[in-house]
Amino acid sequence: MKLSCLSPPLPQIKPELLAEIAQALTADGCRLLIIAKPLAQRAQIFSYGLQPRNSTPIEKHLLWQDILKPQTTTTAETSLTEVYLIDRIWEHPTLAPLSISFAAAGIQSLLIVPLRHNQQCIGCLTLFRSRSNLQWTDEELKSARRLALNLYFAVVQQQVEQMFQDRAYRDLLTGLPHRVLLDRWLNFTLTKMSATGQFLAVILINLDRFKNINDSLGHRCGDRLLQLIATRLKHTLGASVIVGRWSGDEFALLIPELRDIDAVKTVADRVLGSFDLPFVFEQDFQALKTNSLYIKIGMGIAIATDDNLDQETLLQQADIALRRAKNNGKNSYEIYDPIAADAVTIGTSSPQLNRLRLENMLDRAIVDRKLFLHYQPQIDIQTGTIVGIEALLRCQDHHSNTINPADFIPIAEETGSIIQLGEWVLRTACNQSKLWQEMGLGDFPVAVNFSVKQLQDRNLIDTIAEILTETKISPATLEVEITESIAIKDLDLTISILESLREIGVKISLDDFGTGYSSLAALKYLPLDRLKIDRSFIRELKLNTIDASIVSTIVNLGHELKLNVVAEGVETIEQFELLRSINCDAVQGFFFSRPLAAADLETMIITGSYWHHNCTHPHNLLSH
Repeated sequence: MKLSCLSPPLPQIKPELLAEIAQALTADGCRLLIIAKPLAQRAQIFSYGLQPRNSTPIEKHLLWQDILKPQTTTTAETSLTEVYLIDRIWEHPTLAPLSISFAAAGIQSLLIVPLRHNQQCIGCLTLFRSRSNLQWTDEELKSARRLALNLYFAVVQQQVEQMFQDRAYRDLLTGLPHRVLLDRWLNFTLTKMSATGQFLAVILINLDRFKNINDSLGHRCGDRLLQLIATRLKHTLGASVIVGRWSGDEFALLIPELRDIDAVKTVADRVLGSFDLPFVFEQDFQALKTNSLYIKIGMGIAIATDDNLDQETLLQQADIALRRAKNNGKNSYEIYDPIAADAVTIGTSSPQLNRLRLENMLDRAIVDRKLFLHYQPQIDIQTGTIVGIEALLRCQDHHSNTINPADFIPIAEETGSIIQLGEWVLRTACNQSKLWQEMGLGDFPVAVNFSVKQLQDRNLIDTIAEILTETKISPATLEVEITESIAIKDLDLTISILESLREIGVKISLDDFGTGYSSLAALKYLPLDRLKIDRSFIRELKLNTIDASIVSTIVNLGHELKLNVVAEGVETIEQFELLRSINCDAVQGFFFSRPLAAADLETMIITGSYWHHNCTHPHNLLSH
């Protein structure tokens, strides 16, 4: 028995395990692929017994790539693990490029079983037989499905357990698991709930007056308070509850393996009781003439009793309950109630009142961390590789309804909160870029949109330099996007700011090109790397039209100026083919991907599912 792999193996996957799998399913050999995750820089392949004699992994072939693609829908049928059986390999046209490799090893049939649960696929098991007269029985196929599901849970559980041991997934200040780790744990635990018959609860804890403490006593005091709270929560709850830091002044409690909902209330009461005692510091606060602080909290609780909830919905429910608890007064908790959550009265109001309500929602969203980013890839039009990713800000109100960016961005501009928002977007995008690099997904630049107010901020360059140093990413992997209309409002200032960014090494792109009033003048003076064609020219793009002529002219102009040209808003194969025919460099739009959450984009990058078959370029999932 011999186990070969492309990178350090997962401890539980041993030669004996693969041998047992082959023996149980009457196979002469087998291979196990684990797709790359944060814990592994590359995809992992384990093998036992009879193997095809091929210089490159067979999993790079389109057949396996198609099987590994994420499913876009989940039903009772699609949630079951499918099996892919090929009895006579030499008669299968798709496998013609591999036929010699299989024939040389004497392999005559194979069985591919993806390690999939609902929409998530983490790899696949491939089994080989050298006997063409031996058919795979229905019982063997059922066993293969059960085995694949068990392997899925074993691998994901191991990945999550390793993350708990990895300091990279712990908050630097408190040492508690941070949001990424908590989110992955929730996702895994929810997927296996149906098998255990148990349920789980999430409790979000928000501190009252924490901003006031930071402002009055200093951030050092605020940091120390967070450390004291973390220690007290761990001491109060013990090992049965996972305690994590969710955001700035929010903690999360995850309670697994529950059989009694009343036990959740017991935990919540213990937490409230622990805050009856003051938090004692090492030295007195002169302004308060004491060394202790009493802190009040609000808690929101959501309970999952089956696996029909995803972690995002469960967390939204906990957040809704938290908002109700905060409204009810200090030191209280609320359990999510769908009837109360839906009881929102919407009446007619004046434009002024609507504006005030939106301003208030935006302020609360910033304070309550109701901000998140979605990411949309930019694709090289010839090779299909990702050459950039645009980070797009999203915001939710206190009922977890998404606010239209076209509504809140102008208000953020007018109120000045865009500076705070912009810094948050920069830091979050840079941290995500660093994480993708550590995952081995690529070092493509992540683009962040800048507004007029941000360009006018005198601390902008220092802020960007500080964030780059803090996140330890190369300046070349950050791209600043400004629109043409913003650039020409104060051309001298814009040029000065962009030249300073160029000196740091940050890339610069001009967005919405073709919609401003002084396009050529802007291009002449601005230090740019990329030009983005406005989607209004792409929407009606067809051969032999005015739009086609304009787009072709912009592409040629960009190339004459040594700029990379990106077309936004690409939604059809016709638009794509026309852009490719006029040598546009890259494309972005719904034809490839809508803006996605980071985890969903990771899956898309790993599987290469953003690149359509009709684009005639097979994407190599193992190249990442």
